Amino acid sequence: MKVWNQAPLVRLLFPFLVGTICAVYFPYYFENVLLFASFLFVFIGSLVLIQRFQITYRNSFLFGLLINAMLFMFAYQLTIYRTQKFSASHFSHSCNGNNLVYGRLTDACIEKEKSLKTIIEILAVKQGSTWKTSTGKAMVYIQKDSSAMTLKYGDELLMNINFKEVPAPQNPGEFNYQRFLSFHNIYQQGYLKWKDWKSLRQNSGNLIMVHSIGWRNDLYNVLKNNHLTGDELSVGAALLLGYTDKLDADIISAYSSSGALHVLSVSGLHVAIVYVVFSWFLFFLDKYKKGKILKAVLLILFLWFYAALTGLSPSVLRAATMFSFIIVAKSFNKHTNIYNTLAASALFLLLINPYLIMEVGFQLSYLAVVGIVYIQPKIYAWFEFDNWILDQVWMITAVSIAAQIATFPLGLHYFHQFPNYFLLSNLIVIPISTLIIYLGIAVFLFSQVPFFVKYLSIVFAWLIWFLNASVKWIESLPFSLLQGISISVFETWIMYGLIVLLLFYLYNRKYKYLVYSLSFCIIILISQVIEQYKQFQQKKMIVYNVPKTSAIDFIQAKENTLFTDSVFSSNSSGLLFHIKHNWWDLGINKSKIITTDFENENLHIKNHFIQFYDKRLLLLKKMLSTKSAIGYKLELDYLIVSDNTKMSVEDICTMFTAKTIIFDSSNSENTVDKWKKECVELNQNYYAVKDSGALEIIF
Repeated sequence: MKVWNQAPLVRLLFPFLVGTICAVYFPYYFENVLLFASFLFVFIGSLVLIQRFQITYRNSFLFGLLINAMLFMFAYQLTIYRTQKFSASHFSHSCNGNNLVYGRLTDACIEKEKSLKTIIEILAVKQGSTWKTSTGKAMVYIQKDSSAMTLKYGDELLMNINFKEVPAPQNPGEFNYQRFLSFHNIYQQGYLKWKDWKSLRQNSGNLIMVHSIGWRNDLYNVLKNNHLTGDELSVGAALLLGYTDKLDADIISAYSSSGALHVLSVSGLHVAIVYVVFSWFLFFLDKYKKGKILKAVLLILFLWFYAALTGLSPSVLRAATMFSFIIVAKSFNKHTNIYNTLAASALFLLLINPYLIMEVGFQLSYLAVVGIVYIQPKIYAWFEFDNWILDQVWMITAVSIAAQIATFPLGLHYFHQFPNYFLLSNLIVIPISTLIIYLGIAVFLFSQVPFFVKYLSIVFAWLIWFLNASVKWIESLPFSLLQGISISVFETWIMYGLIVLLLFYLYNRKYKYLVYSLSFCIIILISQVIEQYKQFQQKKMIVYNVPKTSAIDFIQAKENTLFTDSVFSSNSSGLLFHIKHNWWDLGINKSKIITTDFENENLHIKNHFIQFYDKRLLLLKKMLSTKSAIGYKLELDYLIVSDNTKMSVEDICTMFTAKTIIFDSSNSENTVDKWKKECVELNQNYYAVKDSGALEIIF
């Protein structure tokens, strides 16, 4: 009770979070909800202000229920209000086919192999001879050429574009990019060829963002001009400026596998260091009467300038907001409760953008801080060291354990992996990255002093090299990464319930919490037993939707055989994005990828003829595209047409009798459209993977 009284904002945060999450998953626009919430607000105010209406202590729970109901409804309606697709002016209501639209780049362009990817805010849509003002954002891919490479934040474009809805995941277990973008109020996407757009105006965006992006690029050039290259440049830019798009895939993999990926995204550690540095620079203001207030204002400005400079990621927003509350409290000599401060910062950010609650970084950063604040002091108290170095090592270890306890269930759910050497990596990464940030700030400050900055840059680059080498060494250790873990949302909540109950038991030593925690363990075990039973019984075939690729998976219990082409079989990133998450969800522990004939107990593949259990299949490719290839009419359960074979459906039907013809994703869209029309004319059952996503056939 005492804890709740000291942190009232924590109690207010819970109904607000529930209302926000309900609006995200069950969105519906209620016309009169604001009127009802206003009535509740007036009613509650009268209970507080008018003495004769004041509620007795015995009935105070009614007052609490009213407050919670009001916060729930307010959060729900705020989230709906912030959902742009419900707005009558959203551009999707005016666009049909190709449209002439006017828009502004609200993000920097990310360079792809053949295009640039960016987010464009649609300002107006042309309807007939008039322009209609509109709202909303879209993901736009722009054909790469010399003109496109000059585009930047704030540029305004006239575009002839056909917007389409962002597609749902096309394969089981695949990352839901549609839902991810919807959390950023992006529901449409389009492609622009070089001739379909024209730049009309530059630097028309938010002036603060225009200048911060410009300064960010200038600071990046400071690193570049001081002879930083390769991984040293990309990691340095990520640590100091949040430039994560410059990172090499191998570096990201190494940091992820070692449990040190958090240092590559600007977060609370970076903001804390900036706070300490500038607080030290402004120490002289403490001597003056009004100096503390001026210092507080300057520190808050510095923090938010740095947050804008690094891209305003959720972790930076959380840290900058929390430190702002702490700075204000300190300037007025007020004691702050850290839980109240965290709740205040979360409420402040969610009032601005309720969808931040769905950001993985936002969730993990708050959980990590709560874990460090609550759990770390208890772990740190286990041992005492007189030696300063050993004490610092133990402090970092305690922080790492506390943060991992608070975040690992969510990490397992989202990333399906656990870094086994996270303690070792944090012992190296935290002190070294702290030194790198201090040195990086010094490099920026002394960039106009050539002689001094030259040697600072050498030490800076060497430290980054050492950090990268250490992380790669940890990644190379045996069993560095436990991968392929899959837990459901339900199991994630149960694991957090178990952690909370065990912490209550360790803190209060009450037997009932231990009993409750054991019951949660039993629930997790039962859930796993049921899941394992289902996985051992599974027998299925999946024809995946992988662009320009034929990929067929044959799954037997917890083993599988993927039949695909040689290019995709060696494409580790493609396999991870499209297929491997499904393997983890299905509990696959023995996987084989083949590109040619194969045979085992239940699967036989020869010359593209396939027998899987009692089902007969044929993968019809270009090599089988003549009638002489088959001497008689063959009966099949499934015929998979691949690689844009030149045969018509009529010719196929003269050679084969198939219950279902499957057009896989290696075929072009135009060819599939032609085949679909022929199937309708011939009354032939078909399935087009490009249209309907992966086909899953359960045996």
